[in-house]
Amino acid sequence: MNYKQIRSWGIVMILGISFLSGCAGATPTPAIIVPASTPTPLPPQPPAALPTATDLPPTIPAQPTAATQMTGTELTTTPDGTVTSTPIVPTVNPSDQPFLMKIDRVSVVVGRGILLEGRVAHGTLQGSAGVEILGPQNTVLNPAVLAILISNTVQNQVTVGDYAGILVQGVEVSEVSPGMLLAESGAYNSYEDAIQQLQ
Repeated sequence: MNYKQIRSWGIVMILGISFLSGCAGATPTPAIIVPASTPTPLPPQPPAALPTATDLPPTIPAQPTAATQMTGTELTTTPDGTVTSTPIVPTVNPSDQPFLMKIDRVSVVVGRGILLEGRVAHGTLQGSAGVEILGPQNTVLNPAVLAILISNTVQNQVTVGDYAGILVQGVEVSEVSPGMLLAESGAYNSYEDAIQQLQ
């Protein structure tokens, strides 16, 4: 081992001894335990005030009940908060009304009669029922029904929504024109009365 190596080892040993001697003289720092502080109690809260029946606004609209709906009235509320009762107008089912058909086409069936074609707007027509043809200016014709046809097939009856051909006799083809109405006998007062039912 040469001089430089001995010198280096000596410096290392001196430094190590100095470090160890410094640690030996050190004193540990004591840990300080602080007792937990006692929580401060919260002040009591006043009880919440619940609304009473008198606190409610007087203009709350009443809800319709099953009883009011059964009597045919409807409750509505006006902008100022007043509750009013209005009658419910019942809707009429077209099937429950007297037979009515607007004539769209008129043709002659040779040897049989006149075929009136159109779509049934109201009611049901049986093959043996009495009908009348209503036209402007109080025109009323009374034909007899020979047959009811749907797609060139004879049927016992036609009802709302059917596009049908009604074969009639007892009137002249010159007396009937498209736009006139085929209706149940005596069901409508006039052409104007019947035409309003189609609107």
